[in-house]
Amino acid sequence: MTKLDLHQDVTDRIIAAIEAGTKPWECEWTAGEGGSIMPLRANGQPYRGINVLLLWAAASANRYRSGRWLTFKQAQALGGKVRKGEKSTRIVFFKALEVGADNDGDSGAGRGEGDEDGKRRVGMLRQYSVFNADQIDGLPARFAPPVVELVAGKERDEAAEAAIRSCGASIAEDGALGAFYRPSTDSIHLPAFDRFKSVGGYLATMAHEVVHWTGAPHRLDRDGGKKFGDAGYAFEELVAEIGAAFICARLGIAGEHIDSHAAYVGGWLKALKDDKRAIFRAASLAQAAADMVLDNAGEGDAADFSPVERPAAVAAVAAPAQFAFAL
Repeated sequence: MTKLDLHQDVTDRIIAAIEAGTKPWECEWTAGEGGSIMPLRANGQPYRGINVLLLWAAASANRYRSGRWLTFKQAQALGGKVRKGEKSTRIVFFKALEVGADNDGDSGAGRGEGDEDGKRRVGMLRQYSVFNADQIDGLPARFAPPVVELVAGKERDEAAEAAIRSCGASIAEDGALGAFYRPSTDSIHLPAFDRFKSVGGYLATMAHEVVHWTGAPHRLDRDGGKKFGDAGYAFEELVAEIGAAFICARLGIAGEHIDSHAAYVGGWLKALKDDKRAIFRAASLAQAAADMVLDNAGEGDAADFSPVERPAAVAAVAAPAQFAFAL
C-alpha cells in the first residue's frame, strides 16, 4: 500500500480549489442561511493555520452552513449520528516524537533539535477526519446555524476597525488610487473610506495591508520579495491574503478580499506546485501575522465569534502595481 504524502495531499486540495476559481480563504459559503465564518471545533474553540483553509475549502465546495466540525466519536458522544453516505473532511496535526540519533524517523517534516542524551525531536504530520454539523443528525441545538443579519451599509464598523488599528500600525486614508504598505516609512496608505463600495471591503483591505506591515524586519521578518511578480512577492501576497481572511473571520467581518490579478493567482499556483510545503508555510505565517495584529484587541483563542452573512457587494478599488505590496 502506497504511503499517503500528507503535504502533497493538502497542497493538491488547495491547488484544485484555486484552479476551480475558489480561494478557500474567502468563505463564500456563508452567503445565504448563515453559519460561523471561523471553523470551530466541537468544544467551540477555533481551528488554526492550514486546517482553517482545508475546512473553508470543504465548506465552500459542499455549501455547508455550519462552522462547527466534529469527529465521528464526538458526534456520537453528543447523541448525533452522521448521515449515511456523508464523506468526511481530512485535516492534519503535527505531533512531536523523540527518535534516536541514528533514526531518521521518516517524519517528512525535517530534522528536529538534538538533545543531550543523543535523542532528537521530529515533527510528524498526521491526519484525522471530521464532519460538518450539517452532515450530522441529532446534535444539540447549539450546533444549529444561527439566524444572522446581513452586514450592509456604509457606516464605519468602529469596533472592528479599532481592533485592527490596535496593532499600532500607522494607517492613513491618503492612498488616493490605491492601498499599499510602504516599507521605507513603515506606514499603510488607503483610499478614503468613501471610495470603497462596502465597509467589509474597506476593513478587508486594511487587514491585508496590516499583514504586510507585520512582515517588517523588526516584527516577523518575512521575505517579501524584491520586485512585483517574483516568487517572494507572490508568496508574500498569498500570506497577506490568508492573513487578512483570518483577521476578518475572527472579527466577524463580511468583506470581499482581494479579487486577485491573474499574475497573483499564477504566482500562487506556481509556488504551490513547486513546493508541497509552501501552503503550510503560508498558513503558518498568516496565522502568526493575524495573531500579532489582534494581540491587543482582546481576540484570544477563547474569544466569541459572531456569525455573519456576506453581502454581495464587490470590494475595494484596485491599486496600481507599482506600489509596494499593494492590493
